[in-house]
Amino acid sequence: SWTRGMTTGPKATGAVDLRGLPLDAAGGLTGEWISRIDGRRTPDAGQAKRPERPTPAPELLAVLASRHDAGLDLGRLGRWDEAADVHREVAAARAQALGPDHPDTLASRYEMGFTLSRTGRAADALREYEHVTRGRERALGADHPDTLAARQEIAYVLGRLGRYFEAHEVYTAVLAGRESSPHLGPDHPDTLRCRHNLAYNLSRLGRLEDSHRTAQEVAQARARVLGADHPDTLVTRYEVAYVLGQLGRWTEALQTYQEVAEARVRALGADHPETFAARYEVGISLGRLGRSAEAFGLYRALVDDRTRVHGPHDPETLRARHGLGVNLGRLGRWPEALDEAREVCAARVRVLGPDHPDTLVSRREVAVGLGWLGLWPDALTEYRTVAEARERALGADHPDALGARTDEAHCLEQLGRGAEAAEVYRRIATLRGR
Repeated sequence: SWTRGMTTGPKATGAVDLRGLPLDAAGGLTGEWISRIDGRRTPDAGQAKRPERPTPAPELLAVLASRHDAGLDLGRLGRWDEAADVHREVAAARAQALGPDHPDTLASRYEMGFTLSRTGRAADALREYEHVTRGRERALGADHPDTLAARQEIAYVLGRLGRYFEAHEVYTAVLAGRESSPHLGPDHPDTLRCRHNLAYNLSRLGRLEDSHRTAQEVAQARARVLGADHPDTLVTRYEVAYVLGQLGRWTEALQTYQEVAEARVRALGADHPETFAARYEVGISLGRLGRSAEAFGLYRALVDDRTRVHGPHDPETLRARHGLGVNLGRLGRWPEALDEAREVCAARVRVLGPDHPDTLVSRREVAVGLGWLGLWPDALTEYRTVAEARERALGADHPDALGARTDEAHCLEQLGRGAEAAEVYRRIATLRGR
């Protein structure tokens, strides 16, 4: 469990005895909140009595607010595990002092969900956001902007979990709520963020034309509302380029990625990670258009820049080196391509682990290089290693696992082992027919 090893944090009362404080309703952050029914009957009224929650000391609330802000600062620094500890402890203290459905308590739990999502614990994040959504619906109403924000995070995490149909339903409902809200409206930045996420999710559902149209509309709206070089506008234009590539419209994708890269240099700086990401996609597009020499030059420069900024073993540096190796192969420089693939694969094993998807992509590239150099027995060993690892991680009928088995069958054919290749092809056909 992700909570193992965490402390419960100091009690909400701290050094202050809350029971001795006067019940000043004006001293709290809000008015009356849901409290547990006492269950005893008063002598005269004959109905349940709701005990009043003592008003927390202002000093305690100030300390909790300061710790909440400290958790946000830790997140901005990328120290997500520490941020999660802080938000969990503040949430527990606020629940005791203010109640479980108080906006401040729910704000802390919302931030807990965010830290869980950022650290790859999507299932835990989903449970946290669902709890926050229920609390905000009770306390604020279903259409309150804060409730909609929590529901939007539910949709995002569902997408991270691969549950794209459910995510689409939630995004659609949240978008309708945001567009009709008197506090938001169709051009509010939060509404546009929801539409951007909807466009992204549509592409993952295979609805590429719908995704492209929606992303274009959001990019135009963000340019109008936020400015053409605003980071959010550029994120949406980046998504437009991605969908253009998925549609096979690589010339348009290349132009859009180049424009995004240039704008990010102006807005964020040449060494910003998002600028590097756009440059990487320019290289992908050049390669898809058969402009391998240009792609090779781009990746060589990108490897140098990423190594300088992030170091030689950063996963994104290794990703750029992988692109460099792929284009060495496309240029027919297979001995160099094989050396590069082997070095990147070995580095990814150390940094990411032997079964990480990126490591397996590099191992497959090693196999490709071996095949082009006529070393088919060695290539077969690599292809089988990739296939077995993908079956363990993804299941035998996953498209990536089936693709790896197809590589294996092709390699067997090159070795003249047609009967074995035919058996692998039959197994693939059976799995695809399930």
